[in-house]
Amino acid sequence: MRCAVPSSILRGLVPLACLALSGCFELSAAVFLNRGYTDDDIVREEALAGRWARAEDTTVSPSDDDDADADAEDDGPALLIAPGEQGDACFKVTFFDRFVKDWMIAQPDMTAKLCAFRISGQTFLDITRWPEGIDFQSMTVTWHWFAAVDVTSDELRLKMLHPLLVGEYLREHPLDLPHTRLDYGGDPQIVITAEPKDIQLFLLLHLGLGDLMDEEYLLTKLPDEPAEDGDDGAAEHAAEGDS
Repeated sequence: MRCAVPSSILRGLVPLACLALSGCFELSAAVFLNRGYTDDDIVREEALAGRWARAEDTTVSPSDDDDADADAEDDGPALLIAPGEQGDACFKVTFFDRFVKDWMIAQPDMTAKLCAFRISGQTFLDITRWPEGIDFQSMTVTWHWFAAVDVTSDELRLKMLHPLLVGEYLREHPLDLPHTRLDYGGDPQIVITAEPKDIQLFLLLHLGLGDLMDEEYLLTKLPDEPAEDGDDGAAEHAAEGDS
């Protein structure tokens, strides 16, 4: 079990709400200090691995050809999900410009940790900085964020928990989830200190209610990038040598 961080330390570490993924939420947003899973909850979702693009970016009609240059920055993947370290069920995810523009929870080309866990038949993602923990040098604390996910071999559907809606909800219902409030003037920053089981109940409840989840984010898996010409050339020369 992770050790709790005293609120006196948090006050020094979270003044700008720029926590785990080097993205900056507004102070009115809520952030989660702890992971949402235990070792028994984590699952290995092999289908997550790959290059994922927004569905609308992979279906360009002929009438859109004139706008191709203008939309060039949106080409390619929004996410790249790769296996983590050997023996680790979690993945490494790289956020590209398109995803960052849509969600504003990370910086472009940044790699983070993505762990899938399943509760009551529903799979969720826990996204956080890698490595986790307190970075005293840069004065930041790892935070976690969550999304409900449905994934197949070629389609990824995400429903992200909305940080602003969670912040508003906990101001109105402060007893629903353990948290601390860091007051810097105006709306206090809400740092959720709940343990995994409490987080899981919160996720299931509000996924069912649909009140704190953002709109569904649909991604399509892109083909693997082709091998570099140099590799193909080496293979051809090797084949000629064998003949």
